Amino acid sequence: MPFTINPTVTINGVSYNSNAVGNVSIDYGRANIWQSQQAGYARIQLLNTNNTAFAIDLNQSVVVKLKDFAGSTDKTVFTGKVTNIENSVVLYAGTTTLAAVTITAVAPLSIMARTQSGLVEYPSETDNSRLSRIFAECAVTVDTLDAPVYTYTLRPANANNALSLANYYASMATGAIYETTDGKVGYDSQYSRSTDVAANGYFAINPAFINWQNLKSSTAIGDLINDVNLQYDGTNFVTAENTSSQATYGAMQATIKTEINNATDATSLANLYLAMRAYPNTSLSNIEIRLDDPDITQPTIDKLLGTYFGMPISVTGAPVTIYNGVYQGFVEGWNLTFNQSVARLTLRSSYKTYSYRPTVWQSVAPALIWSAVTATTQWKDYE
Repeated sequence: MPFTINPTVTINGVSYNSNAVGNVSIDYGRANIWQSQQAGYARIQLLNTNNTAFAIDLNQSVVVKLKDFAGSTDKTVFTGKVTNIENSVVLYAGTTTLAAVTITAVAPLSIMARTQSGLVEYPSETDNSRLSRIFAECAVTVDTLDAPVYTYTLRPANANNALSLANYYASMATGAIYETTDGKVGYDSQYSRSTDVAANGYFAINPAFINWQNLKSSTAIGDLINDVNLQYDGTNFVTAENTSSQATYGAMQATIKTEINNATDATSLANLYLAMRAYPNTSLSNIEIRLDDPDITQPTIDKLLGTYFGMPISVTGAPVTIYNGVYQGFVEGWNLTFNQSVARLTLRSSYKTYSYRPTVWQSVAPALIWSAVTATTQWKDYE
C-alpha cells in the first residue's frame, strides 16, 4: 500500500482542510556544518473556492501535519508564524472565482533574529548556561540543552540579536543550536551526535527510493585546517598542528578566536579542530527521497517524517562518481515538498568526521550497559 499524502493545515487555530491544499514547501536547518543556523520557513498554498476572504493575518500561528504511513497518527512537520500573505486569482469565469492564497511562515529561530540580547553583563559560565541565558531573553520554548563541555569568560554588556549570539557561542563549543518541527529551540553540544549514534546507529536510507540524478557531493580545500592558533581568555593562545596533513596538502592555517576561559579546554578544542579538519572529507547534499514511491515502506516513511537536525544517516549505492562506498553523515538541513499527489524529502548532510567526538562518560547513552560492551566492540561502532 503506497503512502497517502494527507495534510492538515491549521492557522490561528482554524483548520483549512476543507480547502484544497496546493503546493507546500518546508525548509529547516542549514546548508552545511560550517554555516550558522537560520530560521526554518514554510510556503503553503491554499485554494479558495467559495469567493470568501480567509481570516488569516500576520503573526498568526501555523501548524502543518501529515498523517503517518498507517494514516492513524499526525506527524507535525512545521510550526511557525505567518510573515507574508499573497492572494491571486486562478480562475475567473462569470460568478465563479477560484483564488489561491499563499502563506509564508517562519519557525521560532526568527523570533531570536528580531530580539536583542546581551544588554547586561554575562558572568563566566558554561556553554549550556550561556545558551540557556540567551534563550531566556527571547520568547521561545526551549527543547533540550545538552550537558556543559566548556566554560566561557565574562562577557561585558553589548547588545546583539539573539540568533547571532546563540550561533556564536554554540559554534565556539563546536555544537549548534537547532529548532524542532513542533516549535521549540535547543542546543546540541559537541557530543550530541556521537551520543545519538551510540544509542540509535545510522538510519540506512533505502537506495531504491533515492533520486540519484539530483544527488551532489562536495569536497573543499576550505574545510581543511592543519595548523591551529586558538585564542582563549582574552589574549592567550594555544597552538596545534598536524604535520602529516601539512606534508600532503600544505600548511592550512587558521586563527580561531574564542571566549574559552582556560588553557586545558583551549588545548582540547585546538586538537579537536585538527581531528575534524586535518584531512578532506566528502559530504552529500540533495539526497532526494521519493516519499510517494509505491514501494516505500512504513518504517521509512515514519522515520523520515520525523527528520530532525543532526539525524544520523547512511547511504549506499550512490554512483561512484558521486561517492564511492558507504556514506555516513548527519542531517544539517532538509526540504519537504508535497501536494495532493507528490511528496519529496531532500536532505543536506555533512560527513560524520566533521561531527565525530571521542566518547566521554558524560556523553555515553544511558541505555548502553556493560553487557553490550564485548571483546569485539570497536571504537568505530560508537562513532
